[in-house]
Amino acid sequence: MHRISEIKEFSKAKSMIVFEDESFLTVYKGMYKGDAAEMADEDFEKLTSEMTSYGKKRAMNLLVKKSYSRRALEKKLEDDGYNSAIIGKVIEFLDSFHYLNDEALAESLVRNNRMTKSRAEIRFLLKRREIPDEVAENAIEEVYSEDDENDDGTDPEMKTIVLLLKKLNMTPEKIAALEYKDRQKLAAKFYRKGFRSDNISKALKLESFE
Repeated sequence: MHRISEIKEFSKAKSMIVFEDESFLTVYKGMYKGDAAEMADEDFEKLTSEMTSYGKKRAMNLLVKKSYSRRALEKKLEDDGYNSAIIGKVIEFLDSFHYLNDEALAESLVRNNRMTKSRAEIRFLLKRREIPDEVAENAIEEVYSEDDENDDGTDPEMKTIVLLLKKLNMTPEKIAALEYKDRQKLAAKFYRKGFRSDNISKALKLESFE
């Protein structure tokens, strides 16, 4: 038997049943029609099973629209009112089908953004997507090291700076013609994005962007 402390509204569609041991179970309104003071074990198990099914469907719908890291998906489910026990079962279900892979997601995000963002910006992006720091750093190191192996020895970040300069309609000739203060403003733009100062300086001194 589970003694109930209170039943309160969680959202327009859901109610949160809070138990005396401070645990909780969020259910859709109308699902629980039992005693307001205590819940029978069989009712608790039934509701937990039903909400776990809803949690799996919710997680799958989220993953169809967008790739999520493990922690980001957990937070989504937390925001939806699912308790830790149900979230654990949902994550276990997803893992059984290999639907969650922080390493693959991190590597994909680095590859897709390395030509438009600095390493610092990519680190921020990965943190915002709830990628663990160690996984993020490994992905950055892996992707950038591949560029090092296939390049002429220059920092891969230089490619990104040159590409962004081109998007700004800048050429080596235009950069060379800039007054000192305007050149410094241009450099500052890249520095604020997290690019290394030595790479910025080298890029601005290139005689060709080819």
